[in-house]
Amino acid sequence: MDPVSAVGIALSVAGLAGQVFKGCIQVQIQCLFKEFEQAQKKNHRLATVPESSESDDEVSKDPAKDASNAHVPLPEGRRKFIIKAMKAITTSTKDSLSEGRRRLRWAAFDKEAFEGLLQRFSTLNDNMTDILDVRLQNEIHRTTQDTNRGVLQLHKDLASLHRLVQALDIKMQARNYPVPAIFQNAPASDAAGLRLLAQLAKFKAFNEALDTEGHAPWNEATAMALQLGRPETEKANTRIDRSCITFDAQQAGEDLTAIRCEATYTRANHSQKVWIEWKEYDYQKPGSLSPPPFIIDRVSKLASLLHHSPKPEAFRVPHCLGYFDNAKRPSEGEIDSEDEEDSVDTRIGFVFEKPHDEGVSPNTAPVSLFELLTSSPKPRVTERVKVAYAIANCLLYLHSVNWLHKGLRSHNIVFFPTTTTMNGQGKTAIDYSKPYLSGFDFARPARADEMTEIPGDNGANNMYRHPLTQGQGFGARKGFRKSFDIYSLGVVLVELAHWKTIERVLGVEKSGLRVMGRIREMLLEDERVAGVGAEMGELYECAMWKCVAGGKELGVGEGVDETGDAGAARLGMAFYEDVVKRLESIRI
Repeated sequence: MDPVSAVGIALSVAGLAGQVFKGCIQVQIQCLFKEFEQAQKKNHRLATVPESSESDDEVSKDPAKDASNAHVPLPEGRRKFIIKAMKAITTSTKDSLSEGRRRLRWAAFDKEAFEGLLQRFSTLNDNMTDILDVRLQNEIHRTTQDTNRGVLQLHKDLASLHRLVQALDIKMQARNYPVPAIFQNAPASDAAGLRLLAQLAKFKAFNEALDTEGHAPWNEATAMALQLGRPETEKANTRIDRSCITFDAQQAGEDLTAIRCEATYTRANHSQKVWIEWKEYDYQKPGSLSPPPFIIDRVSKLASLLHHSPKPEAFRVPHCLGYFDNAKRPSEGEIDSEDEEDSVDTRIGFVFEKPHDEGVSPNTAPVSLFELLTSSPKPRVTERVKVAYAIANCLLYLHSVNWLHKGLRSHNIVFFPTTTTMNGQGKTAIDYSKPYLSGFDFARPARADEMTEIPGDNGANNMYRHPLTQGQGFGARKGFRKSFDIYSLGVVLVELAHWKTIERVLGVEKSGLRVMGRIREMLLEDERVAGVGAEMGELYECAMWKCVAGGKELGVGEGVDETGDAGAARLGMAFYEDVVKRLESIRI
């Protein structure tokens, strides 16, 4: 046989195999729909039958007909009285049977068989994507994930989150349902997406549970399904005694105002290396509660949230062990000057565990992106894109569980250098795909009624804050919202593109409210936007521009409430499509 004929036969066989594969799927669909039809018919056959009387004669549904057919002659007045009484009995019987009917229908319908049928539908639906090419499969997977995040956004109370997790469990069980071998090629990414959504739903449920006061309104089954544990107990246990913390010796030239430091945490004869992140609060005069109660409440909730396990991997947030108050409490009358006030050191320390990533030593200190921007050579474009995507994806999922960061900047993006040994020598490297988002000192739930804690007007921090949050002039500050976090991400994207801090990119000083208010305007200048594109490409440039421009570019123009269901869903979808998805799609 000549080669051309052999190739022709091979192509014909491949084409025939494809037709057989599609035909099998079509037959499966028809069979399942027929089963579903038969199940529905069985369901509709159910009807309520009234109980028989003592004489085993059925009570007529029409009392008037029943009375007229009676063999015993009755006077007209008595006959009308009986008809009226029978109608009243019929009405009350219908009401009392309605609830029982609903229960009876589902029980007689064979709940297990119907759930099995739904699982088979789910499995077939998932595996139908095997017919499509890889590009369309990926697009369907992304669209499904986007829809899932929208669904999660709409589920707020514990009851609805419980139902969502139950539905996801059925969906994941469907993947284990026995199907023909031809259907066992579903992409693993779909299963991972379902697990991630379930983790996010449980994490969001714990966040909501932390705000519950008094007796827990959920039962044990809900607590187990959502892995809630005991939120109030966890919240109380996050408080750490100051005496358990020993700070590392200060190095020469070390900044005393640094936002983090190294320490050792000792408890029950066990010591471990940790790192501390600081949160400042206003000094309260003797006689007043210090820190203020709302600060303690916010801090304990945040520590509990960052301590809770399991956390979704996409979060890229460190594991918190608890918090402590670093202030030394003087007796009343001891403080009579501002210098002595400063010596009280009114700071709360969040205690974080070192990550267990391969190659990370317990003695490894975190290195911020800001430090790398000022002291390390510019990495490859691929490495910078990895950082950008990881942080954007982390922010996307933080927002999906209704949490605001409020402090996103290069100082609060940290890495843990890994050490490998080659030829007897240690080599230190940064894994740019594994950044951690820290600096949650002002973070809070994204609810309209949640109190906003206003950060101080620090020039370095204001470089990353949206102009509407900086309280310029005599107008009131705007309440913080998700789009302001996204703006801060845009500023970080500019830094990553040029591998310079934002003040060096713009050539401005870190002072003056007037200059701070013009940062956004300067970043959106055509020349600067084009400069980002020249460094990182068109997709990256568009993602950065969407973040900084915000508003209508993210689907939330003036008057749109980002805390409402519609506004939050619109913003989440636009942020994913125009920022996260574009960063993920970059190929060098």
